Formats: sequence, structure tokens, C-alpha cells
Amino acid sequence: MSVSAFHLPQEVWVQVFLYLSDHEKGNIRASCKYFKRLIDHPSLWRNSVVVLKKIRACNAEFWTTMRRRKTSSVVVHKAGLRDWEKLAASLPWLTAIIIEQCSDLTALETLQRFSNLKRLAIRSFQCPSDLGSVLAPLRQLTHLALCELHSAPRAQLIGAVSQLTSLTSLFYHEGDKPISRQVFQGMLASLPNLKHLSLKMGPVYGTLPDDYFCLPSLNPKIAGREGQGKDHVGLTRLELLNYMDPMLSAVALEPLGCLQSLTVGYRDQAVEPSRCALSTWLSKLPSLTELTVIRGYPLHVYMCSLPRTLRSLSLLQVIMGPGDMRTLGERTLDLQHLHMDVCGYGSQSSLQELPMLLPELRTLKLRHCNMTEQEFVGLARLQHLERLVVLDAHPGPSPALIELIQKLQFKTNYRVQVIHSLVPRDPTACYCSQY
Repeated sequence: MSVSAFHLPQEVWVQVFLYLSDHEKGNIRASCKYFKRLIDHPSLWRNSVVVLKKIRACNAEFWTTMRRRKTSSVVVHKAGLRDWEKLAASLPWLTAIIIEQCSDLTALETLQRFSNLKRLAIRSFQCPSDLGSVLAPLRQLTHLALCELHSAPRAQLIGAVSQLTSLTSLFYHEGDKPISRQVFQGMLASLPNLKHLSLKMGPVYGTLPDDYFCLPSLNPKIAGREGQGKDHVGLTRLELLNYMDPMLSAVALEPLGCLQSLTVGYRDQAVEPSRCALSTWLSKLPSLTELTVIRGYPLHVYMCSLPRTLRSLSLLQVIMGPGDMRTLGERTLDLQHLHMDVCGYGSQSSLQELPMLLPELRTLKLRHCNMTEQEFVGLARLQHLERLVVLDAHPGPSPALIELIQKLQFKTNYRVQVIHSLVPRDPTACYCSQY
């Protein structure tokens, strides 16, 4: 590197480093003392998550670096009481903590020392019998995820969650059956600020009550708001994972008129179209802009119910047949984000028509193995396309794919960012949400 480069203002270098991955920033940091200091600027690590597997092995220099970067999010593995005390003393301002495999109740009580904690995820361990007593005092939490806690005491956990009235996001992925209607409605009524709810449904015999998502009696402060009826539920995002019909009826989502995002993750493929509640749900959600469907029914079963308000659509392991692409374009002409990882396109559903059918696409994710060269390079006709993710190029693209990407980028004057490897798994994300 030229010596003159070091005369650039520090603010310029910080802006350049914003474009680097955490791994690349680490390499730059090791190159010289000047960059080591610049790389630790807090703005470069604002969205980074530190994974702590052996807290006791972390030395003083490590904690100094974490403090300099103002680290705010960590993942903690198998930590004991001494580990938690060290973490609380070193990084007391943490706002997000993800806990894995830690069933020591005394150690978990240390969470109360993090007064700025807003996001908490607890996953994958033998649940202590009194976990609710740890959660209940954390009234400042806005995001909570409970995932795969073995032997979890449901009544106690629900009671504790119901006291967290500041929650805006709740991932409840517990148990092998849905929460009963009475308990579920009581929990919803206690969380007036809840906007994002993710449920792992589990196997069930029969159908849950039609009014499962209704609130018979609301908190008076909510009920008094203009335009909100007694059955109103203010959710804007709903995820139903491990779902199969007829678990919920066709009218079950009617109280969720404010819903903007819906994810339905079916446990298996479904073959009885007459049972498909999704087709009716979609026709009753006037504000829906984002839809994700995993497995379940072939696309044509609910295709004609896709709302024209959709701007983002993800179809994962969904069967897509001949002619479905054209119908999809007719139903979602203004679609901006499409993630297609389907089971088969069918001989007549050529992707060559995609630029004409969905001209507003900004981001597109798909597998190139289903495409001819003409179809792949033809994506250059998507005038607004900004990002293309090739799903089947991991761990690296083949020479043939590299050539196709070069042709596409040349045609778009390198306007399109092409990603051809899997994005690293988000360490903060729930395992159940990794489709």
C-alpha cells in the first residue's frame, strides 16, 4: 500500500471498511497498528454478533477490544455462573443475548444485571423448572425467543411471558402441541405491543377453535383506541411453523386484518387441495405485502388467492407446475422481491418470461440449474434488478456459471450484485426459522 494512503482522513477509511465482512475486517486489523485502531471503531461493529464459546479463556485484551467496539450482541454457549459474572462485569450494556445449552438457573439469574437488555433468545437445553422466575423480572425486553427447551413447564413460561408487556416480538417454539385457546388468548391480551408472533404448531388431532386468534376481552387502554373492535389483534407479522391442515380453520386468521407478513411452514408436502386453509386466509388479508410458504400444497392450489398487494414472495420446496409462472406474474405484477427454491418448474413454465411477467423485481433468489443460458442472461432485461442470489453455487460457482454471471453483469453494466454462495447462518436466528 502507498504511504500516501495513510494520509487519508480516518473518516474515509471507516467508510471504506463498512463494506467489508467481519472476516475481512479481521484480516485488515492484523496488517498494522494504524488499521488495528481504525478497525475497532464502534460504527464498524454495530450489527456484529460475537459468539462466546469459552468465556473463561478470553483474556484482558479481548475484553478491551469488545469494550472499544461497544459490542452489544453476543451468543453464549454452555456458560456457568463465573462466566456470566465475567460477562456482566465486562459488557454490562449488552442489548441482545442468545443463550445456548445453559440450564444453570443461578447463572441465568445474572441476566437481571444487564439493564439495557432488549433482545433475549434461549434455546436448546434442558429447561430448569423455575425458568419463569428468571424471565418475569426482565420487563424491558422487546424481543423474546424460546426454542427447543426440553421439559419446559408451559404454564409457568406462559405466565412469565405474559408479564413482559413491552414485547413487540415473540418466538414461542415450544412443546409438541399448540397452546390451548384460553391460555393463548390470555397471553395475547397481556401483550398490547406485540407485532411479530412466531409459533411452532406441532401435531394436533382435529382443528383448533375458529376464534383461536380472537380476544374476547381486551385491555381497556387498547379497547378504547379509535377503530379497534373488541376482537382486534394488532399483529403485523405471523409465522406458523411445523403446520399442517386442518390445524386452523379457513376463518382462523380473520381477526388479523392488520397482518402485513405471513409465513406458513408446512411440516410436509400436502396433497388434499380441499383442506387448504391458506387460499382462504390470503383472500382475507387486505394489508399483506410479504408471504413465505414452505412445502405444503402445490402452488396452483392457492395461486388465485395471492393478494395483489404482495411485494415480497418466497416459495421454498413448493411444487410449481406448467403455466404457474405466467399466472404468478398476472397475480403479482408489482412484486419486488422473489425467492424461488421450488421443486420443479414444469416444461412449460419457462423462466425466459420472467422479465416480462415481473418487471418490478429488485431482488431475485433462484437455482440456475433449472435455467438455460438464454434464460439466465435474459435476466438482464429486469430493469430494476439490484441483487441476484444463485442458490445452488455453494461452496463456489463452476466455471460455466462464472461465465454466465460475467455475461449477465456485462449486459447490466455491472448494476446487479450477484451472490453465488450461501450467506452464513445468522447466529442470532432461531433454529426453527432456518428453512
